[in-house]
Amino acid sequence: MPFATNARDGSSVYFEDEGGDGAPIVILGGFLDPIELVRGAPITRVLQGMAEEFRLIYVNHRGHGRSAKPHEAKAYEMSLRVADVVAVLDDLGTERAHFIGISWGGRLCFGIGEHAPERVRSLVILGQQPYAIDPDGPLIRVVREALAASEERGVEALVEAFEEIAGRYPETVRSKYLACDAAAMRAAFSAVMGEGAISENLGAWDVRCLICVAAEDRDFFDQARNAAEEIPGGEFVPIEGEDHLGMDTAGVDPLLPAVLRTIRDA
Repeated sequence: MPFATNARDGSSVYFEDEGGDGAPIVILGGFLDPIELVRGAPITRVLQGMAEEFRLIYVNHRGHGRSAKPHEAKAYEMSLRVADVVAVLDDLGTERAHFIGISWGGRLCFGIGEHAPERVRSLVILGQQPYAIDPDGPLIRVVREALAASEERGVEALVEAFEEIAGRYPETVRSKYLACDAAAMRAAFSAVMGEGAISENLGAWDVRCLICVAAEDRDFFDQARNAAEEIPGGEFVPIEGEDHLGMDTAGVDPLLPAVLRTIRDA
């Protein structure tokens, strides 16, 4: 199995590389999502059909899938998470890549833009923003309360909380979520809630950046639009008729044309 090693703390990072001569795209999934589920995301499925043009590389976040699962919040600080991805690029001998981040992965993409811009061709960020996360956002409250309950009930408390919003997941998806490490998820969530803004000066960025957020995402929409305005050349695309969790299964239009334009023009 392909593992890279984070040079900063020795953590193992699991990844899968589709290979080929196309432009490398690192795809980073959402909270709870192992690579097996990231492969099924709508945008991923489209890109899989363009193997002549793009080389897809999937990375399991720390705390997820086969990657290391520390239980301390300090192990999830953004610079360490960025170093995980850099370790994968180094292992593959890839100097620069495009990055597509979905939700939790989108937050990491902002971190890559801040801490490792020299490794970036472009950033495509779905459903996230780079500022301090509002603890009173409606979805964040749900996650916080469910993770607190997970100390007694395990990760099923979080899965059921999501299902109250999005409906019951197919068993193939649900089983992957229920296999997640609840203590690792609590540590990761604690870290992101305490990290504040990822960048103090988005206006200094020199990174091509596309940000797409569901129009009904009450936690992240306004901040994401503001970030796109701050980042020089940043582009913002709202996805109408969806909320944050709905982005997992939303159709790829109007997302796909913007994604392809961003990657091809970078």
